[in-house]
Amino acid sequence: MPAAIKHFAIAVLLAALAAAPAYAEETAESGEREAYSWERPESAIAFTTRIEGRRIPDYLRSLMEEAQALRPEAEDGVPPPTTLAQLRRRAEEDAKQLKEVLRSEAYYNGSVSASVRQEQGGAFEIVYLAVLGPRTMIRSFTMRYSGHPDGGPGLVEDATELGLQPERAATAQRVIDLTQQAIQHLYNNGYPDAQLDRRRVIVDLSASLADATLFITAGERYLFGPMLVTNEGGRTDEDYVRELAAIEPGTIYSRAQVDATTDALRKTGLFSGIAISSGEAEDGALPQRIELTEREARTVRLGVQWSTSEGAGVTGSWEHRNLFGRAETLTLALSIAEIEQSATADFRKPHFLRPDQSLLAGFEIAHEDSEAYKEDRIKTGVSLERVLSETWTGSLGVTFQLSETEDSNGRISYQLFGVPLTLRYDTSDDLLDPTEGLRAMLQGTPYFGTSDEKATTFTKLEGVAATYLTPVDGLTFAFRGRYGMIAAGETADVPGSTRFHAGGGGSVRGYGYQMAGPLDANNDPTGGRSVLEANAEARWRAFEDIGLVAFIDGGQAFENTVPSFSDPLLWGAGLGLRYYTPIGPVRADVAIPLNRRKSVDDAFQIYVSLGQAF
Repeated sequence: MPAAIKHFAIAVLLAALAAAPAYAEETAESGEREAYSWERPESAIAFTTRIEGRRIPDYLRSLMEEAQALRPEAEDGVPPPTTLAQLRRRAEEDAKQLKEVLRSEAYYNGSVSASVRQEQGGAFEIVYLAVLGPRTMIRSFTMRYSGHPDGGPGLVEDATELGLQPERAATAQRVIDLTQQAIQHLYNNGYPDAQLDRRRVIVDLSASLADATLFITAGERYLFGPMLVTNEGGRTDEDYVRELAAIEPGTIYSRAQVDATTDALRKTGLFSGIAISSGEAEDGALPQRIELTEREARTVRLGVQWSTSEGAGVTGSWEHRNLFGRAETLTLALSIAEIEQSATADFRKPHFLRPDQSLLAGFEIAHEDSEAYKEDRIKTGVSLERVLSETWTGSLGVTFQLSETEDSNGRISYQLFGVPLTLRYDTSDDLLDPTEGLRAMLQGTPYFGTSDEKATTFTKLEGVAATYLTPVDGLTFAFRGRYGMIAAGETADVPGSTRFHAGGGGSVRGYGYQMAGPLDANNDPTGGRSVLEANAEARWRAFEDIGLVAFIDGGQAFENTVPSFSDPLLWGAGLGLRYYTPIGPVRADVAIPLNRRKSVDDAFQIYVSLGQAF
């Protein structure tokens, strides 16, 4: 509903409820209303409109302009007037609507008059003169309950208990919001059948004060009764559903807890249908019936990717989201690409020991053969992940890996334990295609073990953050930054896959995979002990399924523990195409290196994969 129509409707409602005769108006008009033709006449009068008045706030002026029905540029609806009489009549009608806008914003003493003036050249100008007058404030806002003349438990009698601050304007929206809060308060304090009978607003124009009274039927107060769970044909453990539920039998009925239960069940991803209803009351308690329809628990995924530097690759995975009936997830994945071949298994058990905690376990076996190194590795780990707040998540775990890296330093075997500590912050609105919000990750991992049977220790620290802004519909600006350092004596003390690398489709586009960093005598990348990256994208969704992207990336991996700013960052820029699908955008990017190194970097790079670059 347009804002102007909404405010006009609210104003009419409050005007009908207000009982002060001091501003009663005569609304009858003499004569018969002139019929309008729905064909735009060629002889329409040329006119402009203007709102005048002292100290009209910008927001109020905008509301008044939106409420005007008489518009010279209107292309639909009632056609423009063809006679001066029509122009004046409709200007007066608009003046009444603008006055209702003033009343909706608590300017009950305000007035709006319309005058039609002829300018040079024969065109007309309609001037609406608005006089605001003093704003009406809320003097009292009380609730009266039928059947509870003396009040009762959970029955709020004054809006100050709902958060109303003193000396607040008696706007239509504020009155309606407080009404909704009063009813919602009853829903959450044992009165599921509460309803508003009527609302009375009396305005004292001489004092510019308003008294509002809500007349409410609260009904009987209830407790939560027994909980019945039905999940025909499903495998989810009924006790797990009860653990997720915010409903506690024997406590005061609260619709907020019912909604929280629905939300908790929805977030598991296990159910395609969730319905919670109340049964017949028994001894002042309402039994709660939870009816569930379970989704298919297994999913098979296939994906492909290709780039000029990494070549082609295919991935496949099998996932079971309810392995033992308590939302345990097992994912088995296989990746076959020109550079890397890997098999992984990941397990997640939510509600581990406490509701906000999950147990995670993973296993990987991989072979990697890139320009930087050849590596065979086996890695496993287990961690606890805890939801710290609505936006913060933390995890702590332990990993163990056996790896053998062959590069310009020779062939080195590693046996390493790691203790990763991770903090994540996420307010983004979508996993694969965010348009608003912020994502950040900070991870620190101390490693200890052996390198070629010699004791070694080092610590890896990394921080990544990305933010997304959408100033206008369809246009999103995305920014990303990455910084990392490894406190190690030599780069060779760190396995190839654990070192920092830059360059490629998810890093600095325009440069080959892992090529934005230190190189050996053969111009092969060696990886480094620090990294610095910055990315910026402008994403324009030109059509429903097609989008265009312009981007610039900069960054580099460095040999030393701290980036050497004497070495300039390598920058790349390019354009991309996005095809939007239900599972995320398919992206194709073409980038050129702006700091092209002779005999090292190609003239351009192409990347094709699923999901945005960051």
